[in-house]
Amino acid sequence: MQLDRLAVDIIKKVAAEPGLPLRALCEKLCFPQRNFYYRKKKIDDWLIHEGFSPLLCDVHLGLRLDENEVGSILNHLTLLDKQDYKLCAEERRDHLLLHLICSSPPLFTRQLSEINNVSRNTTLDDLNTLKSVLQKQHHLLLKVSKKEGYHVTGGQLERRLCIHQMLQRSLKYAHAQVEARVELVLRKHLTEHGLCVNEVRSAIIFAIELAEGHLDCVFSDKDKRLLLYMMMFSLLETLKGHYAEFTPTQIDALRNQPECLAAASMHSHLSERLSVGDIASNTLFLTLLLSVSKKIASSPTCEANDRRLTSCIRQLIEQFQSLSGVYFSDVSSLVARLFSHLGPAIHRCLFNIKSENVLREDVLQRYPLIFQLCRQAIKGMEMEYQVVFNDDELSYITISFAAWLDKKPETGEQLILLVTEGGVSSTAILENQLRNQTVLPLDIRHLSYSKFMAQPLPVSTRLVVSSIPLPKEKLNDVHHILVQHILSTNERIQLRNILENKHDNVQEHEFVNALVAAAVSHAPQMKEAFQEDIREIVHRYLHQTCGGEAHPENKSLAGYLRGRVQFSAKPMEWRKAIQKATKPLVDQSVVSLHFAESIIANIEKSDLTMYLSPDVLLLHDAPPKGISVPALSLLKLRYPLQFDGCTNQITPRLIIILVPCADLSHIPLLSALNDLISDENRLHQMLKASSLKDVLAVLSA
Repeated sequence: MQLDRLAVDIIKKVAAEPGLPLRALCEKLCFPQRNFYYRKKKIDDWLIHEGFSPLLCDVHLGLRLDENEVGSILNHLTLLDKQDYKLCAEERRDHLLLHLICSSPPLFTRQLSEINNVSRNTTLDDLNTLKSVLQKQHHLLLKVSKKEGYHVTGGQLERRLCIHQMLQRSLKYAHAQVEARVELVLRKHLTEHGLCVNEVRSAIIFAIELAEGHLDCVFSDKDKRLLLYMMMFSLLETLKGHYAEFTPTQIDALRNQPECLAAASMHSHLSERLSVGDIASNTLFLTLLLSVSKKIASSPTCEANDRRLTSCIRQLIEQFQSLSGVYFSDVSSLVARLFSHLGPAIHRCLFNIKSENVLREDVLQRYPLIFQLCRQAIKGMEMEYQVVFNDDELSYITISFAAWLDKKPETGEQLILLVTEGGVSSTAILENQLRNQTVLPLDIRHLSYSKFMAQPLPVSTRLVVSSIPLPKEKLNDVHHILVQHILSTNERIQLRNILENKHDNVQEHEFVNALVAAAVSHAPQMKEAFQEDIREIVHRYLHQTCGGEAHPENKSLAGYLRGRVQFSAKPMEWRKAIQKATKPLVDQSVVSLHFAESIIANIEKSDLTMYLSPDVLLLHDAPPKGISVPALSLLKLRYPLQFDGCTNQITPRLIIILVPCADLSHIPLLSALNDLISDENRLHQMLKASSLKDVLAVLSA
C-alpha cells in the first residue's frame, strides 16, 4: 500500500491546517480538484492499512484527519520519505501494460518483476488484475505460455486506445515520475528500431503546431503531451507492422471531421522527416486523436458537423425540459457548455474510448433524478450518431444540467438537515430516498440529535427531516417531517411539495414576524398571543389551495382535471386534436390560444418528443407569464392520431396538456398523472373508454 508524492503532500497539508476547504487545498498545492478525488481512495486505503481512520472530507467542515492520530500519521510519513519510491498497484499495472504492448517478444514473469522491482507473487497478482481489466474494458487478451511468456493480443485499434486511456489517466492525475517512466519506455523501444528519439520528438512537436495552425486553435498542455506520447507509440506500432483498423462507419465519421486535413498534413510531415511510409490508417488515427482532444475556447461554427451537433444539443435540452417540466432561460449558454464536451464525447463513444470521470459516483449520489432524465433525454442523440453514452460521459452532462438548475432562483440547491440516531447504512438509505424525490439539487447535512440541539439552525434551512421527534421551539418555523427509514407514499409526496412549492418557509417566518411587530405596536402586552395566532393563520393561508380545497398532496387526478376532460368519437388531424385538448384551459382563461400554437410549432420544428408511451401524449410549453397555479386537461380519442413524417412510431389515443409553473408546483400534478399511467389496468381501461362517461369513471376509480 504505497502513496505517491502528491498524496503525501495532501496528507501533510491537511495535518498542518485541519478544516482546510478542498478548493483552498488545491490552490495551495497547485492541482485541480479531480486530482484530489483520484487520490482520496488511495489515501484512505493507506490510512486504514496503517491502522488509522480515513480522511474526513466534508463540504462544511473541510478536510480533517482524526486529531488524536495526526502525530502518528506524520511519523509514518517520515519513515515513508526515507524509503525509495515504490509504485502503487495501479502504477505497477500501467507500467507492466506499456512494457507488454511495446515489446515485440513476450516477457517472462522474472523480467516483469524486475521492471517494477517487486516479488514474483506481487507481479502475478498484478497480471491477474490486468488480464481482467484488458478483457472487460478493452476486449484484449493477456496470454501466457511457459516457453514464450506473457503477451497482449487483440485488435490493433483496441491496443492503441488501451494505451490512450492509460496515458490520459496518467497525465491527468499522476505524479511527474509516471510521465518520466512512460517516456523512458517509448524512447527505449524507438531506439531499438534505429530512430533518433530527439529527432522523433522534435518532428512530432512541430506536427502538433501544424495542426494548431490548420485548426486555428490552441491545445491545452495536457492534450499536447498526450498527443506527443500517443504519436510516439503510434510510430512504434507502425514500425512493427501494426496498423489501426477501422469500421466503414468509423472511417466515414473520421473523413468528415474538420481535423482530417490537419491530420493528413501532420502525417505527411512525419513521413518525410522520419522516413515512414504514407499509410492511410495512420492519417485516420491522427484524425481520431485530434478530434477527441478538447480545444480551448471551442465553440460552434457554421460547419455542417457543428450545425448538426448544435441541433442535437438543442433537442437534448428540449427533451430534458419536456421530461422535467423545468425550463431554462439561458439556453444558448447551456448549448455552448454542452457543445465543448459532447463533440469529443461522441467520438469517444463511437470508438469506445474511455474517459474516466472520478466524480461519477458523487454525481450519481447527489443528482440521481437529473442523471435519469439525462439518460432518457440523450436517446435522440444516441440514435442520430449511433453511439451509446456510458455513465462516465453521462455524468459530465448531468453536471451541466445541475449547474444550470442551480442558477435559477426557484431551482437552486436547497439545504436539508437530516437528523438521525441510526447507523451509517440506514442514514445513507434515507438520504438516497430524499435525493430521488426531486430533480432539484439538494445540500443534505447529517446531524446527530445532540449536535442538532447544540447548534443554531442555519437560516437557509429549507427542511428538517428526522427519524426521531424534535422539539417544536428548536425548529423555528422551518418545515419538519418525522419519518421512518423507509419513506411512505404520503411522506414522499409531502417532501416534494415542500421542496418544489413556491411558498418559502423562511419568507413565511419573516412575514409572521413583520405582522407580529405591527400588531404589538398597538398592544405590547399581547405579543405572545399575537405570535401564536398570526403564525397559525399565515401557515393555514399559505398552505391551502384556493376556496378551502384540500392540500395539493391529497388531491386526485380527477380533482386536477375537473371541468377539463373531453372525449372525441371522430378521427382528427393532430394539430386540431392539440387545439381541442387545450380548449378547456383557454375557455377558463388559464392560457391563451398561443399555448397550443407554440406546442404545435415545436413539434413541427423538432419532431414529437413529449410522449409518455406510444398511446399517451404529455404536451406542454414553457410556463406562461403570470401563471401561479398549474393546470391539466385531458382529451381521449376513439381513433388514434397519425403524425405524418414523425420519426417516432406512435399512435396516441390520449392527449394530456400540462400548464407548468416556474416554481415547479406542477410536480404533484405529474405525480397524480403517473399514478394513472403506471397502473396498467386503469390505463388499459382508459384507452378502451368509448365515451366521456367511461373516461370519468376511470378517473374516479
